[in-house]
Amino acid sequence: MNSTDTRPVLVTGATGRVGRLVVDQLLDAGVPVRALTRHPAAAATLPAKAEVFTGDLTEPESLDPALRGAGAVFLVWTAPPRTAPAVIERLAAQVRRVVLLSSPHRTPHPFFRQPNPMAELHAGIERLIAATGLETTVIRPGMLASNSLAWWAPTIRAGKAVRWPYGAAETAPVDDRDVAAVSARTLYQRGHAGGDYVLTGSESLTQAAQVGVIGDAWDTGSRSRR
Repeated sequence: MNSTDTRPVLVTGATGRVGRLVVDQLLDAGVPVRALTRHPAAAATLPAKAEVFTGDLTEPESLDPALRGAGAVFLVWTAPPRTAPAVIERLAAQVRRVVLLSSPHRTPHPFFRQPNPMAELHAGIERLIAATGLETTVIRPGMLASNSLAWWAPTIRAGKAVRWPYGAAETAPVDDRDVAAVSARTLYQRGHAGGDYVLTGSESLTQAAQVGVIGDAWDTGSRSRR
């Protein structure tokens, strides 16, 4: 079994879909958590055991209190790229490890080879981190299963036909909880420096098939509630 590092882990995006789950996974493993949020009111949604810090990736100096004494950072970049160099410089000066939630933009799959501003952003941040010499692990989830909640769920609930581009394109959606579990393990367990992990679900389905599965499940649930 790999040894573990139990110094505090700073989780950026701590109230987001994956970050919030990473907070829970780390606390369950007994790892002290520092949760970064832009809005103090959001602290109410975080576990009492998490130490909450207010900070913003667009204001690099605001990260300093949360970084002091931390052992690792879970980095979810949701800001414009302008401040990325200054943020990465601060990380390199104060912590030893970074786990970056990125994207599978290096994967030779047509779905991920399309021009994509988010992929370009991730690639740029990866280059910045690599230049610092930080111990780095890159997490590359494919399609997050929770995307369907924003994309298709409202239309399906309304009983309308889903109209969506590239219905024949195949993806293997990965559960957000699985992404969080892998991310948390690489944050506190040694042996993952240099890791570059592409995460997918267990089955590749066309987007049209995914909509069909969700629709069938919704119909079944609706009938059981009658």
